[in-house]
Amino acid sequence: MNPPELRPEELEVKGRAAGVVFHFFVQRLARAVFGAYFRCYTRGRRNLPSKGGVIIAPTHRSNLDTPLVGASAGRHLRYFAKSGLFRGPVAKWFMVAMGAFPVRREMVDRSALRAALTVLEAGQPLVVFPEGERKSGTRIHPLLDGVAWLAAKSQVPVVPVAIGGTERAMGIGVRMPRPRTVRIVWGEPLAPPAVDDRGRQSRESLIQYSAELHKILQRMFDEVQQELGLPGWDPGDPE
Repeated sequence: MNPPELRPEELEVKGRAAGVVFHFFVQRLARAVFGAYFRCYTRGRRNLPSKGGVIIAPTHRSNLDTPLVGASAGRHLRYFAKSGLFRGPVAKWFMVAMGAFPVRREMVDRSALRAALTVLEAGQPLVVFPEGERKSGTRIHPLLDGVAWLAAKSQVPVVPVAIGGTERAMGIGVRMPRPRTVRIVWGEPLAPPAVDDRGRQSRESLIQYSAELHKILQRMFDEVQQELGLPGWDPGDPE
């Protein structure tokens, strides 16, 4: 069980009120800083619904991806964040104010999943990196089950997001971000998996949904890499 001070459902509720004003100013500051330092360009942001629950599914190659998506979105976003980031009162306050709630990666954190469903049912946008932890390279790795499951359970759409250039700017093992051009492309919403009359979904439908999302993310990531003059994924390359 999660320790009392890291109960995701409790912190999710606190994050709704604490984050709105704080995030409003941070988002605008981040947009200005990222725009200048990374020459960041965003396309397709109108594909993100202006209201209602939605899952945002970005590619993930850098620790910069989370703040870049937040600065680009124009809405107050909610996030999963590893529980270790909530250590200490200042860090905990900051994470909650930014809309994050903790998840334990070493286990199936059911309380975090319930908090995520609460976010979506309340009509808020939730960021979930479908590849899980940061990856490297141009290949979209196999997707975790979480995005498809949450989309089916809450019946909200998924908006794929391709982020190019962040691995060059601050890839795994890089401590200080370098001034590299970054592109963020928001894709068209993908309708949630179909469910039966009892609101249940089959395992096959979730697998098919993840496969379709994977294909879309790979295509988008290849396109944004090409825009930056970087190589895309070659299916002939070793995995």
